[in-house]
Amino acid sequence: MRRRRTAVIALSVAALAAATLSATPAASADPAPALTPIGGDFVSPLHLAFGPGKSLYVADAFTASIQKIKLRTGVRTTLFQGTQPIPGVDVASNGAIKATLSIGDPTVPLPTSLIGVNQAGKSWQLADLLSYEVANNPDGQNPAAPDSQSNPYSVLALKHRTIVADAGANDLLVVRHGKVSTLTVFPTFTAEGCQPNNNGDTSCDPVPTDVELGPDGYLYVSGLGAEVEGHIYKVNQWTGEIVQTWGGLPPLTGIAVSSHGTIYASSIFAGVILKIGRDGSMSAASVPFPTDVEIGNGMIVVGSMPLTGGPGAVYRVAPSAFVPVP
Repeated sequence: MRRRRTAVIALSVAALAAATLSATPAASADPAPALTPIGGDFVSPLHLAFGPGKSLYVADAFTASIQKIKLRTGVRTTLFQGTQPIPGVDVASNGAIKATLSIGDPTVPLPTSLIGVNQAGKSWQLADLLSYEVANNPDGQNPAAPDSQSNPYSVLALKHRTIVADAGANDLLVVRHGKVSTLTVFPTFTAEGCQPNNNGDTSCDPVPTDVELGPDGYLYVSGLGAEVEGHIYKVNQWTGEIVQTWGGLPPLTGIAVSSHGTIYASSIFAGVILKIGRDGSMSAASVPFPTDVEIGNGMIVVGSMPLTGGPGAVYRVAPSAFVPVP
């Protein structure tokens, strides 16, 4: 999981910022705010998940907690409090919660795992992901390098199985009945700004950061791209084959797909949420340091974690916030 920033990011940020600032939605008599805060302040809301009963779950990663927001009232409670960073969370239709425990400081990595959490806040381990990475090393990179270890950044709870996007291992994993298997290993890529890699060449790691199931039955995965170039991967959920790739994007940290197939992708570095239509059209909404984007209950929500310090937030995003990107 290489995380080197270069001038490529600065150019992406400038281009997208210019687009979102130069084009504004048409004025109305009583325009709705582009961003509406939900649930108060957070520290590090890295991933969000809608749950049953009009609820929203927030993985407030660096507080090691899962927060639950009742959308009807805005009331927020701490559903689970742990001791290890929790970057990923998802909720099944029956309310079952899946979450990932991540490495913390990559120079002194903690064991990583997939856990289950019930509505009473009780947790249990479903899979030891670091042990799987050490034993199998699916991407073939130097296992002695800290950024080659497991960093399960996102989770997708499906019926009878769970998909984990491991940003450190550069793969998608399937967990079923406690057994872990590799679904997809994402390829490295070359671009201006890529550095010597752990696999012996000069390339950038894909660094998958989020995974969602689209209405077409395919998985959609966002890639940080070593903070050099972001990608979106469309993956066969059964075979793991990458059937389509979108490249040339700013480094991406979250993804969502609407019931109509519209893709939303967030970039904490570019400060935007991209909206990609089925016809290939693109628009963007300016959001401060967006970590993840989710769609549900007739709304678009996004997490925000300022890289400059200060409190994070969860916002509801108005559709009018999106403006065309040339």
